[in-house]
Amino acid sequence: MIVMGKVLSPPRTLLVARVSVLAALSVVGSFIHLPSPVPSVAFDSAPGFFAALYFGPVEGFCVLGLGHLATAVVSGFPLGILHFPIAVGLAVAGAVVGVINRRWSFIPAIVTGVVINTALVVVAIPVLGLAATLSFTPFLFLAAAVNAAVATLVYLALRGRL
Repeated sequence: MIVMGKVLSPPRTLLVARVSVLAALSVVGSFIHLPSPVPSVAFDSAPGFFAALYFGPVEGFCVLGLGHLATAVVSGFPLGILHFPIAVGLAVAGAVVGVINRRWSFIPAIVTGVVINTALVVVAIPVLGLAATLSFTPFLFLAAAVNAAVATLVYLALRGRL
């Protein structure tokens, strides 16, 4: 919101409502699994990437972090406690996407988000081992790219309309 040339932050209730609705969409997406050796690969990141692109780093941080935790719960925590650092990493990715999009453009923002999402695969090495983690990486990259593509298409369709 802009008042007299100053950018004001949205009211907290609006922020909570945005995060809640988009986190709920992440939960719905967490039930749509993509083919992968690890069952926690799903459409949970698309609402988070969209939130980061459209609303900014705070919403992206919250929705991507909550979205991954929802998928971990739905999948039965296949990586155990390691889902928590992954959720933090994805939350940071959401914030980074939001910052880069505001500063430059959505293309470098979404590419960075996919790279961070895919790089978080290293957290799985203690559970899966190096060989299995390396074989899982293409599946994770593909899932991150599909989530990012869906989010980008929705962002481009709605940009300036909400």
